[in-house]
Amino acid sequence: MKKLVPVLICVFISVSLAAQQKENLYQVSGKITEKSSGNGIPYATVILKKDSTDQKKMVACDAAGRFTLTVDTLQSYTLTVTAVGFKELSMPVQLSGTKTDIGTVSLEEGIELKAVTVTAQKPLVRIEVDKLVYSMESDPEAQATNALEMMSKVPMITVDAEENIRLNGQTNFKVLVNGKSSSMMNSNLKEVLKSMPASTIKNIEVITNPSSKYDAEGVGGIINIITNRKTVNGFNGSVGAGISTRGDLNGSLYLATKINKFSFSGRFYGSQYSEPKSKTSTTSEYYNNQDYHYSNAAGDRKYKGMSSGFSGEASYEFDSLNLLSLAFWGYLGAYNSTSAMNTDYRNTTDEITRQYTSSMKNKNGYGYISGNIDYQKTYKKPDKSLTFSYKLEDHPSTSEYKNNVTGLVGFPSYYQRSENDASGREHTFQTDYYDPLTKKHQIEGGLKFILRQNVSESETWRDTVKLLTGNDLDYDQYILGLYAGYVFKLEKFSTKAGLRMERTWNDGVSKNFGKNTTFDNRLFNLVPYITFTYMPKEGRTYHASYTQRLSRPGIWYLNPYVNDVDSMNISYGNPSLDAEISHSFELGYSFFSPKLNITLNASGDFVNNSIENITKIQPNGGKISTYANIGKNDRYAIDANINYRPSPKFSVYADWSVSYTKLQAVTDYAIKNDGFSFNGYMGARWTAWKNGTVSLNAGAFTSYIGLQSKSSSYYYTGLGISQYLFKRKLMISSFVSDPFWKEKSYSYDYSDITFYSHSKYSYLSRQLRISLTYNFGKMDLQVKKARRGIQNDDLKGGSGNQGGGGNAPSN
Repeated sequence: MKKLVPVLICVFISVSLAAQQKENLYQVSGKITEKSSGNGIPYATVILKKDSTDQKKMVACDAAGRFTLTVDTLQSYTLTVTAVGFKELSMPVQLSGTKTDIGTVSLEEGIELKAVTVTAQKPLVRIEVDKLVYSMESDPEAQATNALEMMSKVPMITVDAEENIRLNGQTNFKVLVNGKSSSMMNSNLKEVLKSMPASTIKNIEVITNPSSKYDAEGVGGIINIITNRKTVNGFNGSVGAGISTRGDLNGSLYLATKINKFSFSGRFYGSQYSEPKSKTSTTSEYYNNQDYHYSNAAGDRKYKGMSSGFSGEASYEFDSLNLLSLAFWGYLGAYNSTSAMNTDYRNTTDEITRQYTSSMKNKNGYGYISGNIDYQKTYKKPDKSLTFSYKLEDHPSTSEYKNNVTGLVGFPSYYQRSENDASGREHTFQTDYYDPLTKKHQIEGGLKFILRQNVSESETWRDTVKLLTGNDLDYDQYILGLYAGYVFKLEKFSTKAGLRMERTWNDGVSKNFGKNTTFDNRLFNLVPYITFTYMPKEGRTYHASYTQRLSRPGIWYLNPYVNDVDSMNISYGNPSLDAEISHSFELGYSFFSPKLNITLNASGDFVNNSIENITKIQPNGGKISTYANIGKNDRYAIDANINYRPSPKFSVYADWSVSYTKLQAVTDYAIKNDGFSFNGYMGARWTAWKNGTVSLNAGAFTSYIGLQSKSSSYYYTGLGISQYLFKRKLMISSFVSDPFWKEKSYSYDYSDITFYSHSKYSYLSRQLRISLTYNFGKMDLQVKKARRGIQNDDLKGGSGNQGGGGNAPSN
């Protein structure tokens, strides 16, 4: 592997230099102004067309009306300029050298018409009060590329070296298709976009401050893909496969078809993943314990697993105003892990008081299956709609833990096996109504009912004896919600306000150690939000907002299953948890031009009943971890995002965030923690040669602040190269993660007034991945879906470190 990375870099440099030597580039620049005043026309669209062919180059001017176009042939061209509210202008241009400046080009006010046909071209980019719109129809490159590549051209969107998408530097955005949540986009975004020709897209809308039209809880922004509503029958699809130096394998299949009024698309994928043996160690000090004052543990771990997933969408359009759509998706997986640990405890005089070894084998299964059906009634009035929706979700999980403990000093030898079956099922019924009364006034309203059913059953054996201890849960949650929203828009100012009323019923039975505990609670919440937006000039926006959000604990936090397979590290969930209520304030500024985008945000989030993981030290030196609503969590942050595109073939981007977090809780004693955190990343994407792209990225994160913990800093780098072949039917991609570090370490510090613990984790970081994707068929279609639908985002998710129930790693 040491020899492989330099070879790849040399190949990359050689190919890049060869491509540069082969291709001479010529620039055409100028400025577009108003004829009457001489002022520059912001974001006017400039098209340069070869006189001998239909090939075009297109670019949007900056805020001052300036533009630069790059071509590869020294010849005569026709330059066409269009702008909203001005007459189209065409003129001949003869390139005279490497750089040709045509000076100032003036446009007259008015739109030139021929009979009833508008001859003006659509602008490439336009700014509205609450969104930015990029016109795929107006970009000639959309006819010969896929949707993922075009995403990198859209302002405020970046695509890094691993083809991960960020909106304004954030990853917690939502993707809609024709205004509705798409299952495939949410679960397999980059794979779907790579298989989707850009020519099937009409516009891409970037909405960083969603109005009441969208369910914006917990979402950093929205990318809304508006597709061409073509009725041409046909099909298309893609197959892909990948491999890595760790032995990971993956494959996928995508198919879509349209027959008259019926549309369908489906995707299936499978993967095998593994992690080579990693090393872990923990050193601890327990201040109030004389016999077990110090502990040391060291060992290794490795795991291997498989997963598969599927998704599909179908729709039937009765007529232009009535649509029935269906979506289903899910994934299933399992992984096995093995670990071996050596542990010893020492007293205050550093004498060994306990010593043992443990060999553990875990089997975990996880899954998620969901489907929804929507009926949408639209009206002749644009955007007015009435939607009825039903959604079903099921997420089972299983776990089996086997631990063989050999006592060496002061500790018994034993064999323990534990099994847990858990599942959560959710039914949601929803109706939504949206009506843009006028250009200035919009209203919406809706009703939602959710039923959540969570079940957990477990069994434990010590040696060959089944222990008579139950850790079972039967838990039902009922939620009735009613919401209303209003939007008021002026030319430069808009305000958005809404209110959600929710009533929650929780009923459950927890069976712990043979004792049944019945618990129930009733909650009523009013959830307001309001935002203000001001756009003094084209491309400059100020906004201020306040929102209140609910975050309910999921099955991972509620599951009372006691994971005591390691008797010195016990964990379990808490079925009595309440929903978190957070208050969020934000002030922001954004600047947009075709080449440069800058976004600045200052925010504050305040939670008085946050769900926190609490670890307590037992008299025998063991640890018990669970969850409780005992936290007060205040967070202040400043975020900056910059995206610079000096040319259509090259872009650089960066995002930085500095935050201060303060946490405190009261248990048997007060726990406090606070500190500053920094995280940032930067990258570049370059179309270095014909149909070839190079991407670079790097990032760094400082300590993560938890109630009882702080983590070490973390950093990463990556290099990606992709190439299209056979008329862009076949794409070959390679990616090297962390080419300069073969192995890296990560650590956590846990502490309060009773203990201090330091854990270190070392793992193989360098990896090479290669993938192939082949596209076939003809795509002049897109499955049509209801504009509004169900999107439940009120659950607080779990993680693989959660104690209650077998949990799976995220993939």
